[in-house]
Amino acid sequence: MQNYKKGILTLMILSAMSLMAAEDKTIYVNTFEDIDSDSSAKCSLRMALKAAAANKAYGGCSAGNTVASSTDTIQLEAGTYNLSSELVPTSQVIIKGKEALDYTQKDAITQQYPALTAVKTVISGQNNVRILNTTNAKSALTLNDLELRQGHSSDRGGALYLGGSTTLNRVNILNSSAANGGAIYLENGTSAVTISNSLIQGNTASTNAVLGMACRDFGVLNPRTLTLTNNSIIQNGGASSDSVLTFCGTPTATLTANTIALNTANPTSGSIIKFSSDQSNSQSSNLDASSNLTLENNTIVKNTAFSTFLYDKTGTKRLTLNALFANTGKSCRYAYGDAKSETSTGLNLSYNALVLSAAKEGQCDVGNEVLATQHNTIDVSTTSFSSLFEDLRAGDKNTNYLPVYFPRNNQNQSDLVDVGSTSCNAKNDQRGIQRITDATLLLNPAAANSCDIGSIELLKLTASDLKNLTNTSLVDLFTNTNSGYETLRDSYKKLIEDSATDPKFLPLYRDEFQKYSDLVTNTKANLKYRAIYVDPFAKSFANENAAHEIQPLNLENYNVSVQRFGIGTLNNSSSTASVIKLRDDANLQCEWNPTLKRIIISRKDDTITQADEYNICQYTLTSKTDSSSQSSGLLFAQFVNIKPIAKDDEYSLQYGSSQEISVNLLSNDSDDGDGPSSTLTSNPNKPKFYRNDDGAELAVSLIDVPSGITIVADRTGNCPGDDIANLCYGGNLRIQVKNNFSPFNYSFKYVIYDAEGLKSEQATVKLVNTATTTNDSRGGGGSLGVFGVIGLMGLALYRRFK
Repeated sequence: MQNYKKGILTLMILSAMSLMAAEDKTIYVNTFEDIDSDSSAKCSLRMALKAAAANKAYGGCSAGNTVASSTDTIQLEAGTYNLSSELVPTSQVIIKGKEALDYTQKDAITQQYPALTAVKTVISGQNNVRILNTTNAKSALTLNDLELRQGHSSDRGGALYLGGSTTLNRVNILNSSAANGGAIYLENGTSAVTISNSLIQGNTASTNAVLGMACRDFGVLNPRTLTLTNNSIIQNGGASSDSVLTFCGTPTATLTANTIALNTANPTSGSIIKFSSDQSNSQSSNLDASSNLTLENNTIVKNTAFSTFLYDKTGTKRLTLNALFANTGKSCRYAYGDAKSETSTGLNLSYNALVLSAAKEGQCDVGNEVLATQHNTIDVSTTSFSSLFEDLRAGDKNTNYLPVYFPRNNQNQSDLVDVGSTSCNAKNDQRGIQRITDATLLLNPAAANSCDIGSIELLKLTASDLKNLTNTSLVDLFTNTNSGYETLRDSYKKLIEDSATDPKFLPLYRDEFQKYSDLVTNTKANLKYRAIYVDPFAKSFANENAAHEIQPLNLENYNVSVQRFGIGTLNNSSSTASVIKLRDDANLQCEWNPTLKRIIISRKDDTITQADEYNICQYTLTSKTDSSSQSSGLLFAQFVNIKPIAKDDEYSLQYGSSQEISVNLLSNDSDDGDGPSSTLTSNPNKPKFYRNDDGAELAVSLIDVPSGITIVADRTGNCPGDDIANLCYGGNLRIQVKNNFSPFNYSFKYVIYDAEGLKSEQATVKLVNTATTTNDSRGGGGSLGVFGVIGLMGLALYRRFK
């Protein structure tokens, strides 16, 4: 869950800017009436499809995107669109319902703006007509944020009859019916179908209550890619249905994190998920041998049929981390009899919850050959469903508005939580929460997360170990062009003040502005030498309570404490990481600052960390509502020296004069990246720049000095470290042109060294001859002449309009 927060925020900002900058080509539907008239001033959904196909205005509909073969976007409003006949797109379109988001609220799951809401836009066939048919033009179709309700066909595809590649995201298909494919039927030419975050409920058909498909095109088995992710497919079919979902042709089908429950098919011959050839081994098959079915982290329970999952030897079937039990009839059935002695069935099992006992209802019938492998099945033959799962939870803001089954965490060997597998790592559960199994917990390895079986991953409070923390430039912390606190604060301030900003983003922008304003103020008030500032919540995982409400990671819900752990080495040589060679060090400071909302890791001295060692702090998060909910992690920090900062300088040379200018290049430079040395206990007066053994400051090294000038310094000597062969300068530099009447400008580069001999990036000194400009008011040491002012004005204009 933690990993995509930043991505959502960035996406929203970029989206807002794109909308302001680009010409809007969207076709906006402005009436719920199902009309079709070029003379109308209105724009219906049916008319919008015609405008999109013709690439020109139709009635009250705009022309949309008129670039040849481009995709048009059609935007609907909240409400119900009742159809009098099916819609037949003949070009590539994206049909979007009213955005199902509330920008004034944070989402219950992501804890970021905006909050997801229930779908607001309905297209209804009124139990009389199919809703969408793309089989004529076989055009690609994308649907977002829609409810397709009461579609009907006496033939195929009650809601959707598809002939082209199709993507459905948050598209609920409800109470639709047909002879074949009550919700969806895939005709020849449908090469790819993706369905995600959708509710498919109450659909019926005598064949394939939810999904049917044409197996062959002119005698050739149809290849298809089908991806179903984070959906709830519930309460479809009936006792007269022969199946709910059937796969045939040459499919590559992947079903991940779905709830497939309470569906019904014929109790003596029907199946819920059918992946079999339909023929005996000696006859032509409707399923190619190269077909592939992957079922991963699905909850497939409470279905009623002869077979919930029907399979044979055709194709490859991979089942991982599924709850496939508590079904009436067999949960898994081999199509041609008892699977016990069958070999080469193409079935692969890993960490599934199954009933293996043949004497129990809902048995999964698999061959001994499969069971002889390391399948890690959790046999629930003697375990009640109610002890493993809660009752079906209706869709709400805590489930992404989809009905789901939450697993029970009984904290014993028989439950389906933390079963030991790590194969789900970085994948999302049905709510969109990322499953994390690779977070190290050195203080309590037994508490490390592993995969839960089924579509839902329970969240538990976890303070993750954070490795490879290091101090960065405190200057960059504020001014970095991409991530600096001041940069982001100012960017959000401009967005808030810009009249072109979409008002719906303002709650987010105000929150972010306040966050970065506080970070600027409170970080500056708590600057320490080479400090590392750690947000203890950034990589941690929140707790969810008994009602499955996620408790946001903030100071309202959790207490934070921190303590010094010591100096040590991280040992990764064995299967379990550990800290070795641990010793205490009183100079290591680990502090929690509740005002700054950061853990501050620093040292009282300026010691640089050895390459194989870490300064280690321990932090603990404790729930304010349940003190027993607590987790501790380790912070592994290394302190490094930050390069000093040399800045460009510009000075004026008077043409025709023997003028000698005296400059101190260091007056414009700093070692501020390390922070204030005054916070050190052992060396609070540490010099900023390099001094030799005699205490003489020799911090400047000149590069590419032109032959036309002479430079004399107050003092010179060897540079430090690897540059000891080079000459370094200290004090003022006196610069003079050799030829008073030379009309040329000059420049040279220089670097500086900090107190420990670390070298800066190169900076440039420009010497501007007044013979080349009428402006001779240039100052030294970074002072601004008129050109500097103009430069700042240009920068201001650039920032204003970019």
